[in-house]
Amino acid sequence: MSCPLCKHNSDYFGIYQGRIYNRCTFCASVFLDPNDLPSAKAEKKRYDKHENSLDNKGYLKFLEPLRNAVVKNQSASQTGLDYGCGPNPVLSKLLKKEGLRIRQYDIYYHNEASVLQETYDYIICCEVIEHFHNPYEEFARLKSLLKVKNSKLYCKTALLQPEQDFESWAYKNDFTHSFFYTKKALQFLKEEFQFNALVMQTDYFILDT
Repeated sequence: MSCPLCKHNSDYFGIYQGRIYNRCTFCASVFLDPNDLPSAKAEKKRYDKHENSLDNKGYLKFLEPLRNAVVKNQSASQTGLDYGCGPNPVLSKLLKKEGLRIRQYDIYYHNEASVLQETYDYIICCEVIEHFHNPYEEFARLKSLLKVKNSKLYCKTALLQPEQDFESWAYKNDFTHSFFYTKKALQFLKEEFQFNALVMQTDYFILDT
């Protein structure tokens, strides 16, 4: 079968927690077999249990590096999009407190078609892209939602490192995490969708138009 991101061939990678995973022969990303992808009903039931809030100090600390980057790089005159914001868009609320203007979209909780009819100066995907069942199509959509010049796509996810022992990697244990990116996968995104730059940080990465 082909990789749902770069479309190259993949090999069987293994079975973990009863789920089959494959690995791309080109970008080295690991992803769930299509037969093990969660249903929309199962995904939403899992997301409904998230307890992210402005009162959760641990979650606020988790968001801090990405929040700081957006506040540093973007201005109040620009418009951003929190894509896949979930039931309680905490990051949006933090950015609005800083005077930034940002809208929300989520297929389950903020599914407003009008939001996807505009273009944005920046888009944030915080712990979202690992949930993509069809990452190529999703990134094509994200690129189309960005302004042609001087816009940024911020993504926070845990990258799969070459030395990572997948069996002991806790990040895979959430059954809604279906695609695990590598540095080579990010380079593919930059080149395939013609971003001008890829900036990689410890906790997130940025693609610039």
